[in-house]
Amino acid sequence: MEKFRTHIVLYHRDSEVIKNLSFEDLPFEIQLRSEPTKTFWKSKDGKLHTHLGGAATDEKDIKKGQIPCDELIILADDEENAENILSIIRGGVLLGYPDLSRIPNNLYINDADKYTSDIYTDPAFKDNYSRVEFVGYGCSVLTKAYKFTDLCYAIEKYKVSLELNSMTPHSAHPKYGQMFEHYKTVKNYHTTAAFAINAAYSVIEELKLEIRSSAKNPRFTDKEKGIWNKEVLNDVNKRLDAIGIDENDTVEWVFRGKKTEVEKDLKPYFGHDSKWIMYGDDVRDKTLSFPEALHNISYLRNFIASHKFRKLTKFISPYDVYNTQNLARILLIKKLNLWQVDVYEGIDP
Repeated sequence: MEKFRTHIVLYHRDSEVIKNLSFEDLPFEIQLRSEPTKTFWKSKDGKLHTHLGGAATDEKDIKKGQIPCDELIILADDEENAENILSIIRGGVLLGYPDLSRIPNNLYINDADKYTSDIYTDPAFKDNYSRVEFVGYGCSVLTKAYKFTDLCYAIEKYKVSLELNSMTPHSAHPKYGQMFEHYKTVKNYHTTAAFAINAAYSVIEELKLEIRSSAKNPRFTDKEKGIWNKEVLNDVNKRLDAIGIDENDTVEWVFRGKKTEVEKDLKPYFGHDSKWIMYGDDVRDKTLSFPEALHNISYLRNFIASHKFRKLTKFISPYDVYNTQNLARILLIKKLNLWQVDVYEGIDP
């Protein structure tokens, strides 16, 4: 196998997670190598990380007791496979915390032995290196997803959705109330938001967790009252149960500020007031069952965001996009068996 540099510098706890992962049954390996720019350092216990403006040229440039941080190295049969592995890792990092600013979009690889290490102290090379959080989680996702085509495509679709249009969970925290305006007049926004919803819904289709109903087997026996067709409900609950979601489990659906035109059109209108409404009048979040949330996302996809755009498409809110991506993220992490799993447990710091 060939060795490829990723130009990703690791935090100590991510290095420790990766050291404990097994790649025994996988056609690649992940290794760690001291990063070559001589600008990223850490204390031996990993409790302190520093970044020098320029490469360290002698011992006086380095704080006492510090050692170089690790770079992530991919061992793979060829460059294309290495690029695919790096892409899945990036998707895993974003599943850990969906904030595009935390991991560069322009990651690239090159032959780890093509240049001597000295060349990377040149500013033209060292500026390509970034220290990235949650890479240990990203590699954990990689080991669980790599053998399964549907999971790999689900991760790629999730990334595409975020890259088209997204906001962070931090911005969705109820303590901030309504951070974003619901309506924008810019058609580019309407388009990217709609396609972000489509991509997030497609994640759910890859996981085979969409609600399956038809004209002959309708979703509801009474749509106005939200009474489910038991056959349809039992079917989706059975598939949810297979990934560890009980029929009594719930998910939060974010509604902020005044009702939007899209929210007014939701039928049936599911959910009960979330505990987060304590944060004020701007917070009208609802607690839904997973089938109810899946109905909401299929509604957004089928009647607002896909096919020929309709008059309601221009009323897509950032919170509509967030809700679809959040549901896709939860279901994907559940499928990976990483929900409420602390891959950093027992690692100091």
